[in-house]
Amino acid sequence: MHDKLVKSIHGYYSIKDMPSEETLKKHYQDKYFQDNKSVYTHSYSKAELSYLQTKAKVSEYIFSNTFHEKKLLDVGAGEGFFANYFLNKQWDITTLDYSSYAIKNHNPELEKTLVQGDIFNSLDNLIHQKEYYTLINLSNVLEHVINPIQLLTQLKILLSKGSLLRISVPNDYSDFQKLLLEQGKTSNTWFCPPEHLHYFTFNSLIKLLESLDYEIVISMGEFPIEVFLSNESSNYAKNQQNGKAAHQSRIEIDNFILGQGLEKYINYYKASADIGLSRQVVIFAKIKN
Repeated sequence: MHDKLVKSIHGYYSIKDMPSEETLKKHYQDKYFQDNKSVYTHSYSKAELSYLQTKAKVSEYIFSNTFHEKKLLDVGAGEGFFANYFLNKQWDITTLDYSSYAIKNHNPELEKTLVQGDIFNSLDNLIHQKEYYTLINLSNVLEHVINPIQLLTQLKILLSKGSLLRISVPNDYSDFQKLLLEQGKTSNTWFCPPEHLHYFTFNSLIKLLESLDYEIVISMGEFPIEVFLSNESSNYAKNQQNGKAAHQSRIEIDNFILGQGLEKYINYYKASADIGLSRQVVIFAKIKN
């Protein structure tokens, strides 16, 4: 284990020397406002666009088992593909992000839904306004914030009874990653502060959520792109030129699985979650009754 990490009581790892809020704010201002050209892809292929919409399609399918008003809060909306899928379904949408750059360039119709600025402040304002949502998406955000417990506690206040919270975080320090390290197939490339301040697995994220009185509805994986590291010919950690081909294979295979039907897709990645072989941890949770 990295000597700059400390293990929480829930089992996830956090960096020992946490940056100040001011340092972290400056980091993301520099990244998202001054060098936007290097942050987001400018265009996507038809296959990539289909792949990007899958997360929303799965969420809609799981949400369809509920009976609530259709209100989405997308926290850290990024390029906006998740929120835009639901906008086209006539949902009431609110998006939060530090920057409007990505949405303006990929899904400009979402600009009217965007609350730009510090996410914690934006959530406090929504709580003060007594807003609530029936689906909240928190994709690749929890690992970036100084206090993940504070964020998850704020989101609980914004969920109505039976509403769903979707969380996606990288699956880091997983058993498969440990195997790759033992075999010399990769180095500890996923340790990347100040980008990632916390490192979760399925077990540790579930423990954290349950400690905050969330009930787990579904645990799912996503395509385990790290399988390519097990083969010297496709190892993108040792040869970065292999990265593009690995990504294209991920898209083609994931789209193929989706083509077999949403229920089969979900069951496939539920099995992936059960054994922890996944690049992402995806959890759907609700407030415990």
